[in-house]
Amino acid sequence: MSTKTVQFREGFRTVTPYISVPEADDLIRFLQQVFGAVETGRSAHGSGAIHAEVRIGDSMMMIGGGPAYKGPRKPMTLRVLVPNADEACRRALAAGAVSTLEITENYGERFGCVRDPFGNQWIIATQIGPSYAEGLDHTITTFTKVHEAAKLIDFMTRAFGASEVMRADGPDGLVRHAVIRIGDSVIATSDARGEEPLYPPQLYLYVPDVDAWYDRAVRAGAQPTYPPTDQAYGDRGAGVTDEWGNFWFAATPL
Repeated sequence: MSTKTVQFREGFRTVTPYISVPEADDLIRFLQQVFGAVETGRSAHGSGAIHAEVRIGDSMMMIGGGPAYKGPRKPMTLRVLVPNADEACRRALAAGAVSTLEITENYGERFGCVRDPFGNQWIIATQIGPSYAEGLDHTITTFTKVHEAAKLIDFMTRAFGASEVMRADGPDGLVRHAVIRIGDSVIATSDARGEEPLYPPQLYLYVPDVDAWYDRAVRAGAQPTYPPTDQAYGDRGAGVTDEWGNFWFAATPL
């Protein structure tokens, strides 16, 4: 990857999750009620669909959609670090989420899992022990489960210059849990089992040279989805889709 530095917009890091759902405003209200999210910006496309940005703790999220949105629903799985996981889980349930895992303790965290009314999965966690990603544990971390997670890790390494922070493989050779660093951010991945539902994420990456990033990602096997283009909002952006359906949109500020 380029050795040039990139000037992030305020509050952003290398990787930002991007959720697209028709109920974008309802989702924002859910995030405000459960996690104290703050909406920091909003714009509307010519189609009437919206693009909003919200801050939760030290992390940013992008949310697109609205009633005019005609694209596919793009829910995600995200971990949110909070001061008190028990209280945050109760707020999530009161806001309409359903529990998918009762509060438990493992991996140095106390956490519970819920699915919100819009299809997103949330791992709501409080750190109670040592972290295996010290210095990279931000409020929001994207989780993605795929088939052949080891192959996905290899793709991220070749396409984005990613590196493994930690990885635990099972005796069957499947990835039980891995934390992968891209720039100043991490993504967690593991192998899906059986008929477990998959939620391919959309991710917005800030990179030093989006043209070089796009060429490298395509050479690594990604499908070219959106060629490098100057955007009216001030970024030059490009997008690719990997073989697992994850959509990676990278940008370099102009």
